Amino acid sequence: MRRALIAAVGVGLAVAIVWLRPRASSDPPGVVAQAPDAPATSQPSSSTGTAPAVAAANEGRMRPRSLRGTRTDGGLLVDPDGRFVPTLDARRLFDYFFTGAGELAPDALRARIVAEIERRLAPEAARDAIALLDRYLAYRERVRVLANDPSHDPADLEGRLAMLEALRREMLGDTAAQAFFADDEAQARRVVEIRRIATDASLSAEERATRVEAIYAALEADLPADVRESRAAGRLALALQQAEDDVRANGGGPAEVQALRERLAGPEVAARLAELDDRRARWLARVDAFRAARARLANDATLTPADRASATDRLLAESFTAAERRRVEALDRIAAETDAPAP
Repeated sequence: MRRALIAAVGVGLAVAIVWLRPRASSDPPGVVAQAPDAPATSQPSSSTGTAPAVAAANEGRMRPRSLRGTRTDGGLLVDPDGRFVPTLDARRLFDYFFTGAGELAPDALRARIVAEIERRLAPEAARDAIALLDRYLAYRERVRVLANDPSHDPADLEGRLAMLEALRREMLGDTAAQAFFADDEAQARRVVEIRRIATDASLSAEERATRVEAIYAALEADLPADVRESRAAGRLALALQQAEDDVRANGGGPAEVQALRERLAGPEVAARLAELDDRRARWLARVDAFRAARARLANDATLTPADRASATDRLLAESFTAAERRRVEALDRIAAETDAPAP
């Protein structure tokens, strides 16, 4: 019954499982933040000391056009002993510079990130951060290759997620993989579970809706009550529409639709929706009657064009209020553009 909602979420996040976007994070307990724009605490390490590396660094320091006018995102953290600590903010910093990937050669791009790391961190912490950067670069390249591998089924979200989780831990290590991707992986697992529920033929429409709603409720537990209610109302409206379409497609009538609404949304909401249906039916009947009368005028050979136009205008004024006339005129324009009757 929620096929439209679940399909939209599934398609969007199926891509996100491969190209996962970073999220904001807070500093872990017991960790000291290195200020994003802090002055350098040491001389640059030897990682960029060779002539080719220096040239790449110089090129990398030329700010790409895509990053001009922006503030550097993310940050680098060290613990009280000065050791580098992998965090999501470190990934956000790396990803910020990757925005300019199309404007800089790979070596220059890496050199720019290395220069930023060395500007912020002492030598030992910088070496660890640069080592993680190189592992992350290698991981991104592996993901790029996998994304273009036709042997992988793009519909196999569960298999893709398992492969990515294993690859991250293999290339980044457990600690960095958890820091970089914990939120994304939790979100992807929810998508996989929603898709499993949506395709479970053993569940009724109501059971699928209840289980999916429970997933969303757990996800939104810490949000303000009004935000939770607004999101739930939106999902319910979409779910009801899809469920009603299913009922009507299978030959169900108003009684079956009303029973479905009462089960999913309760008697009060069902009553309001029934009233809306009745108002819409009365409106459509008035529009149909007007269009039939207008068609008779259009086919009346005894009227001159001027008389026909005048009679049509009079019919419109007598049939609808000013606000309703604007609505009918808008529907007529839509019908003319689509070459199909409009409701």
